Amino acid sequence: MEGDAVHRCAARLDALTGTTVVRSDFRTPSLATADLTGRKLEGTRAHGKHLLTRFSDGATLHSHLRMSGSWSVVRRRRADGRPALPRGTRAALTLDTGVALVGVDVPVLELLRTRDEHRVVGHLGPDVLAGAPTATQEHFDLDGADGALARLRRDPARPVVETLLDQRGVSGLGNLWAVEVCFLRGLWPWTPVGDVELEPLLALARRMIRHSLEHGTGMTTTGVRRRGENHWVTGRSNRPCRRCGTLVRFRPAAGSGAPYTREVWWCPSCQPEPGR
Repeated sequence: MEGDAVHRCAARLDALTGTTVVRSDFRTPSLATADLTGRKLEGTRAHGKHLLTRFSDGATLHSHLRMSGSWSVVRRRRADGRPALPRGTRAALTLDTGVALVGVDVPVLELLRTRDEHRVVGHLGPDVLAGAPTATQEHFDLDGADGALARLRRDPARPVVETLLDQRGVSGLGNLWAVEVCFLRGLWPWTPVGDVELEPLLALARRMIRHSLEHGTGMTTTGVRRRGENHWVTGRSNRPCRRCGTLVRFRPAAGSGAPYTREVWWCPSCQPEPGR
């Protein structure tokens, strides 16, 4: 799941801040005996692709949605007054407002002390949306954010598209954003990261994700919402590049063995391989 979708989910959950849990139901073995009844929601924040929902007693519910999970607010109720829970429910928190906060197919779900949140997100780099944008939004400082740029450049021979997906450098970028910003910056995705100007690349990703959140455009990168036209190269294998007409190329992730390799689309004309 892309970072903007996680931030959008966090905002939906954060809107419930101040409500109190009147019934909790966890359907995952590790939390089978957990009970959050009587606890007040203190807020929800996203860090990269992680969600941290805090409660008044100093506890945090940590979740990671990966590709299939979701959190939603359920208002429909059964005849006995309990919320109507969808198939795949892993957690349901009924609130004093009458609605229920429901997690469906959430693969990572755990309770920890708020002061121990570093245990689950401390290894991550700063969120790509962290902090206020600069006046021009052309650059933002990552040197002071736990040496993020140094971490991104630790292996200068590593392909830039893999580096962007490694959440230990900067968190919150998913495959779609990594592929699309490489296209928009004219970068061959396997360009060694040591040869790339990272600041403007990350600033562009930041602007695009922020625009998606503020204007509700979803993961559209072209400004056109019609399916098949909403991305520059992603999902457009063997179709004409929207900029130059060259057929878009595709490389599958299978067989690479690298943990941060994903499917990649690129235009060989707009993103030429260095030296060719």
